[in-house]
Amino acid sequence: MAFKQRYVVASIDLDKSRDARLQAAGELLAGERFEVELRKWDGQPAQVLVVGTETSASRMAVDTALRSGVPVVRIGRLPWDPETVRSLDLYAEPDELSACLRERLDALAPADARAEPVDAAAAPFLRQLLAASADGVCLLERGLFRLVVDFAGARLHMLRRMPYPALIAEALAPNWFVTPLSPRRYSEEFAQDVTASYPLESVLWDIALAHDAPIADVPADRALRLRAWPLLSANALPTHWLLPLSCLLERAWALPQLAQATATSALELERMYAAVLASGLADAEAAAPERRRAHDAQAPGLLRRLARRFGLNLGRGR
Repeated sequence: MAFKQRYVVASIDLDKSRDARLQAAGELLAGERFEVELRKWDGQPAQVLVVGTETSASRMAVDTALRSGVPVVRIGRLPWDPETVRSLDLYAEPDELSACLRERLDALAPADARAEPVDAAAAPFLRQLLAASADGVCLLERGLFRLVVDFAGARLHMLRRMPYPALIAEALAPNWFVTPLSPRRYSEEFAQDVTASYPLESVLWDIALAHDAPIADVPADRALRLRAWPLLSANALPTHWLLPLSCLLERAWALPQLAQATATSALELERMYAAVLASGLADAEAAAPERRRAHDAQAPGLLRRLARRFGLNLGRGR
């Protein structure tokens, strides 16, 4: 399944003219295979930094970006250090700016991302979350992100105050570094630095919702049943997923039959089935390992009310 790569392009010290041209360049990239989020530089993870006027703030931003391996593009009258910063003319047009950004974003993408669908489950971050280990801890690092996955507690811990949506957006990136930790080392060196904690199950569902690529392999002919409502509120789910999920709670369905019964796109159901399998919410009939749930996991008594609301006649057969 083809999908757009998602990237964050941050900017600092751009006047209205340069900012407008950057916005136009982002729109040009959106017409291709990129999905670009433009935002002001705040020290948070980004794939490219665009700089305008040279000030103390922009110099500090450039230093921080270069130390983190973030490429920098300058739009200004005078070039910055040509060995580290790509400089464009002060009046560079949107097409020139978009070409420059495309060149840098291409360098960040996996080698085959332009031609082949991305194997989401092969991403280092997601691969760790999908690990079937019942015990143990691992450290995950990428840019400014430092995280710990606690398999025994079924939780993900942030070691720095970082935006959760930014983490979800970066979940399929290829360059996460993984370090196994002993429980003792985690307790002695990292536990005191935890700033936020999330159930692994809800993290997996958030990743599935935020990305177009299925986060696990989905056998098309295997019937799947949902053993519990995902650890998300109904408002967090796409409305067109609610009816199929309520069907899966009632009994097992193979994907093609559920697509026909609920008039839901098979591609959408593939993403949903992948989330069910990855999070361990498939019952034994789906031959998926049952994962531990965080201690605060609760299944709202919602799905049977949804079935009645939609007037479902779920029947007995498949």
